[in-house]
Amino acid sequence: MVRLRALSVAALALCATLPFAQLTSTGPQPIVGARSLALSPDGKRLAFVYRGDIWVAPSSGGKAAPVTNHIEMEDSPVWSPDGKWIAFASNRYGGNSIMAVPADGGQTQRLTWFGGSESPSDWSPDGSKILFRSSRDDAYNGVFELDVRTLRFQALFTDMMTVRDPKYAADGKSILYNRFGFPWTRPRYEGSAAAQVWRFDPATGSRAKVRSNGFQHLWLNAGFDSGTTLCVTVGEKTPSSSYVGKPIPKNVDSVARTPNVVQLDSRGNARRLTDFVGGGVRFLTVAPKANLLAFEYEGSVYSMAFGSKPQKVDIVAVQDEKFTNEERLILTSGVDEFTLSPKNDEVVFAVRSELWKVPVKKGEGPNANDATQLTDWPGLDEAPIYTPDGSAIFFVSDREGARNLYRMTLADKKVQRITAGDNDVFSLGMHPDKKSLTFWVTGRQGGAYTVPADGSGAPQLALAMPGSGPREFAFSPDGRWIAYIDRLNESGYYYWESGSNVWVYDTTSKRGYNVTQENSGNYSPAWSSDGKYLYFNSNRAGSSAVYLVPLQKEQAREEDLTLKFEKPEGAVKVEIDFTDIQNRVRRFLSQDVQGAVFSEPEKGEIYFRSAGDLWKAGYDGQGARRITSGGGIGAWGFSEDLSQAYFVKDGGMHLVEVKKPNFPLTSVSFRSDWTRDTRLERKAAFDQFWREYNRSFYDGNFHGRDWAATKKRYEPLLDSVRHRNEMATLLNMLVGELEASHTEAGAAPGNPGGESTAHPGFTIDTSWGGAGLKVKEVPEGAPGSFEQTRIRPGEYVLQINGFDVRADEALFRDVLNGQTGRDLTLLVNSVPDKTGARTVKYRALSGGAYSGIVRRNLLEWRRKYVEEKSGGKLTYVHIAGMGGGNFDQFQREFWQVVSGKQGVVIDVRNNGGGNISDRLIDIIERKPHSYYVPRDEDPLLSPGQTWAKPTVVMHAETSFSNAEMFPYAMRQRGLATLVGMPTPGYVIWTGGFRLVDGTSARMPGSGVYRIDGSPLENMGQQPDQKVDITPEEFFAGKDPQLERAIETLLRQVGK
Repeated sequence: MVRLRALSVAALALCATLPFAQLTSTGPQPIVGARSLALSPDGKRLAFVYRGDIWVAPSSGGKAAPVTNHIEMEDSPVWSPDGKWIAFASNRYGGNSIMAVPADGGQTQRLTWFGGSESPSDWSPDGSKILFRSSRDDAYNGVFELDVRTLRFQALFTDMMTVRDPKYAADGKSILYNRFGFPWTRPRYEGSAAAQVWRFDPATGSRAKVRSNGFQHLWLNAGFDSGTTLCVTVGEKTPSSSYVGKPIPKNVDSVARTPNVVQLDSRGNARRLTDFVGGGVRFLTVAPKANLLAFEYEGSVYSMAFGSKPQKVDIVAVQDEKFTNEERLILTSGVDEFTLSPKNDEVVFAVRSELWKVPVKKGEGPNANDATQLTDWPGLDEAPIYTPDGSAIFFVSDREGARNLYRMTLADKKVQRITAGDNDVFSLGMHPDKKSLTFWVTGRQGGAYTVPADGSGAPQLALAMPGSGPREFAFSPDGRWIAYIDRLNESGYYYWESGSNVWVYDTTSKRGYNVTQENSGNYSPAWSSDGKYLYFNSNRAGSSAVYLVPLQKEQAREEDLTLKFEKPEGAVKVEIDFTDIQNRVRRFLSQDVQGAVFSEPEKGEIYFRSAGDLWKAGYDGQGARRITSGGGIGAWGFSEDLSQAYFVKDGGMHLVEVKKPNFPLTSVSFRSDWTRDTRLERKAAFDQFWREYNRSFYDGNFHGRDWAATKKRYEPLLDSVRHRNEMATLLNMLVGELEASHTEAGAAPGNPGGESTAHPGFTIDTSWGGAGLKVKEVPEGAPGSFEQTRIRPGEYVLQINGFDVRADEALFRDVLNGQTGRDLTLLVNSVPDKTGARTVKYRALSGGAYSGIVRRNLLEWRRKYVEEKSGGKLTYVHIAGMGGGNFDQFQREFWQVVSGKQGVVIDVRNNGGGNISDRLIDIIERKPHSYYVPRDEDPLLSPGQTWAKPTVVMHAETSFSNAEMFPYAMRQRGLATLVGMPTPGYVIWTGGFRLVDGTSARMPGSGVYRIDGSPLENMGQQPDQKVDITPEEFFAGKDPQLERAIETLLRQVGK
């Protein structure tokens, strides 16, 4: 027994050594891409954000350790003055809440419960309060303090303009903050909305501008000496937007153009402390008592003693992955598209941007539905199509940069690259001769191409049409002609509303012919299988329908003709008489058809998709009947033998036998065993984002930046990304180098849903420290302004829904969260005592509804003030946005209030933009030409809705995009005088797209320029009369910009 036991122990020892002999330790790895840096008060430690968590490392370098460990995003660390705690923002409850964690790690504590997004920006020198920016109970944002012991909050001040990043000044008494400000990802922005430096004195309630020179001033910190401030800014403009046809030279960076650290004195005079050239300094943090500052530059951390040179700090970490980067998924739905083999026995489909193959008819057993994975690329693999012999597929992939065309032999999965370069491939299809593949290529060498289906030859250009996007096209049955779509430029109110025509290109004569010749939407061309007709969709009659055009002159009138299919004998030869061809167009199908119709060659029957279902009709367009039901059909196609149609519905694959009665339906099931690598997926999304901009950004000169070099600079920072929010931040940093508007990236879906906080219906006087909530303001229209539910300013709300309340976090946590739209029961008294208190009950507002009430009151006051101040001669209209609803509201409001007036103020301040500027201009500059006089009534001008009287347009730093185009156009057309402040220069036409990892993105596709060729982008509109407005004036009910507008109009009316 003893001997056996000894053997067992020996065997156990041997077994224990075997696995470890195969393991290797990677050791600490360098941290690249640390963000949101924060030095400890003694300067010995550095907190920062990395891979979604808060980390702490020695400020001199060395090993870092995470102090938070949560799957959601942690950000914005701030040290307590004793160095024992770190406050930070977390989105683990939705939005951002302020939390705190021991600086050495431990249990986190939640400090705020307001449903909005709040982040800590500083900790008071005495350790009692955390500083943050929010709106809470007010319609306007401001700066708040949170008492960390009692969780009471107090508003220090509010501002009608955006405030950001408040910090305690070096004197420990005043507050430094940014007023205005574009995102920190655009550090070189220059314009009216650039971040200014301001100082607030809580003792006196006064505020003063420290520095405002049109450049961004980011990452404010208290300086080393009293009265000084440190921040990051530039000293010279970097040219960005160019004039029409005059690209700016490639940017040559300098110290002055590079965001560097500067020290500001109390008067705003700047002294540069760093001299970097190229990439900008970010995430500045200062420990004044330690005479130390730190920041991030090009992915690395630097520190420097005041008056010294910056030194790179090497920080390393060992971290077990918090997330499972490789996620095994069993996919049984989610198909985006698929193609049916020529023998109808298998399909190749795309799910999660990978290609798979599965038989149509399955065997027996649990593995019958198993699909074979054909591609394994974390980016895009899509658009599969079989070769005619079924031995291979063509597909599109971005595995080597652009969306290129590839060919795969199915037997061995060998992949052959067909196209190369930076241009993208779209719209794969088989040539009518079944020997070639057809596809569309974007770019300067773009157009329709063909390539041999056996992969033996190079792609050949069939139709040259340069451009950044794909076009619809179709080869004729004999392959000679190509029907395609071309835009009729400048035929629409906006360029995207321009008409499009169907053209036919003769590949023999190399000449194109406009077939439709009409300013309407003509699209989705298709040929009849007998070569006699060309079909297309059109909205020429108001609603979408299918039209046809006979390719030869007909022998009789349409009414005397009967379309009868005669199957051609031998090869089809298409001949076209283009003489007056546009006059032969006639309606064929009255249904709204999605995509091109398909003409079946055996009987000439027409198949199409309408209202989400497949339909068929006769050769003459009659007898249309539904093949499928229930709608929801997406991509579809036809089998090679024409017996079946195949389509995607609800993420599944389906076949329908179109030649049999009742159209029997078969579903193709599958089971795809797939491993998703989120790291590789993020890399693919990064590449996709860069590529989309490389292909379609409105300025091919990239605002003078080297876009390829920019990608190389930011690609290493991908290793710092583990959370969806970090991915969006990285992309915003990347695209921010272009200094272009409308370029924002947004986090992929998956963030926690936020808490909804009801508004109490009044603002709170947070200076009151006793029991209850002291009512500060009750705006007209709020529940407390009505007699039945009256609450007066100066009264006290002692309870809400049975809870004792005061201005602390319990108000949100225990009382108001989740109560929007529900009844609130309030105990109200004129003194802070429950004795003699009354009960008031009303339905709770949302914060947005309360802000809407305040805004409507302000606009109504302005209108009445203008009319009273002008003696009834003038009136006022505000345009809150430039969307369709705003246009309708303008039409309802404008003509009512201007009736009988001699002048009008049109206000586009606080307007986020849209696309209705041209329509507004069209109305306002319309001129009457006649009178209509009904019997016994006054003469009426014709046309109506004309305005040819003095007008002032008010604009400001808060007028964005289309709200900048509007004042420019009003001035350029001589329709108005402009009053206010310069607009920010945030003006490009934009669109959106989604990346392979789910991240959303916007990209400008067209620039906007003045008639003299100057850009509105990064060159905002200047007013004729520049008038500012201070916070003190605004909250005192004064508006000097409006006063100047009235004065200007009265002078013009007097003339």
